[in-house]
Amino acid sequence: MPVFEYLALDANGAERVGQVEAPDARTAALQLREANVFVLSIRDPAESGRDETGLGRFSPGRYLSTSQADLVFLFRQLALMLRAGHTVVQALEANREMAVKFQLRKALGRMRDMIEDGGSLSRALAAEKRVFPPMVSKLIEAGEKSGEIDSILERLADDIERRLDIKRQLITAMTYPSLVFLVAIGVTAGLVGWVIPRFAVFLSARGVELPPITQFLLDLAAWFQDWGAMFGGGVALCVFSLLVAYTTKGGKRVVDTLTLYIPVVGPTLRSAALGQAASMLSMQLRSGITLLQSLSITAGVIGNQAFADAFAQAGERILGGQPLSIALRVKVVPPLIRHMAAIGERSGELETVMQSLGDYYRKDLQARVKVMAAWVEPVMILVVGGMVGTVYLAFFQAALKVSTK
Repeated sequence: MPVFEYLALDANGAERVGQVEAPDARTAALQLREANVFVLSIRDPAESGRDETGLGRFSPGRYLSTSQADLVFLFRQLALMLRAGHTVVQALEANREMAVKFQLRKALGRMRDMIEDGGSLSRALAAEKRVFPPMVSKLIEAGEKSGEIDSILERLADDIERRLDIKRQLITAMTYPSLVFLVAIGVTAGLVGWVIPRFAVFLSARGVELPPITQFLLDLAAWFQDWGAMFGGGVALCVFSLLVAYTTKGGKRVVDTLTLYIPVVGPTLRSAALGQAASMLSMQLRSGITLLQSLSITAGVIGNQAFADAFAQAGERILGGQPLSIALRVKVVPPLIRHMAAIGERSGELETVMQSLGDYYRKDLQARVKVMAAWVEPVMILVVGGMVGTVYLAFFQAALKVSTK
């Protein structure tokens, strides 16, 4: 197993140099963090002298795009290093050495070079649009003016991490039922398309009349044999058309608006979008960004186009002299947002009110995800049980016909 050399900070902020044994650099860094040691740089001595292309140790994961988890790790490391007194260039270089993915490593290298040439961190972040969302550069720009870059980086990491946790909960809740459903479809298709037709031939040879449910499944299997290709092509065409429409702003607006009215799913998506928007607004206002800029950035980052349009229109209305509580008076925005915005405007603590709203919708989203997870499994059992039960009922009814004749 490789032995990695590291430069790190202990709990007291003192530098430490040492070695750690691990299968790869990321695992080594995680081991050190679990030991309450914060890594500044880590490298494999056996790899020294090799070029940065990484051809000496090929790993497919190194070529993937930068994930949200990568950004969380990066922002926390940058905040720690800046708080410990390192310069921005030193912090970027240390994280560039630790970065596993080429896209992030190259981006950090370009950012370091830009800052060494006299640029600012916010401009360097803005130039790397493929890696960092627009909100990051705007927040860091505000942090450069206030001198709180490390605090803003921590807030960004916390916000991304909270969203990742909810996404993981949703994926975990849906994985098992989805697999069971796919397996049930495969088993049902095999029974209807292969087992029952052969059994029907046997029954017909004996002159036995098929039960109605068995005949229905045979007719269904015959229909799919005759028209299945056309049916599948039509479904594929509809899905492709929907995906193409979703790439346009108008199509995305229509689809995102319609999904908000789907039972169970719609309220969950609404809580997710509003929680993200409120947290973003609070973070930006607390960092010194104006309300108008905050609404514009939020509209550009939020995933649901219906809410993105609502916040963009609110910015235009504020330019016309309306307060936020009136500017947000659109159909997709619930009254709670408007009432809380009015309270924040009257008290002069809009950023605190938005943070409270973000926390409320985040907890509401977690509760809805748990409810979905609790409902999906029994519903899936009923659906799968109904499918498989229908096929077996058809099979055994036909078998009883034979045995009683």
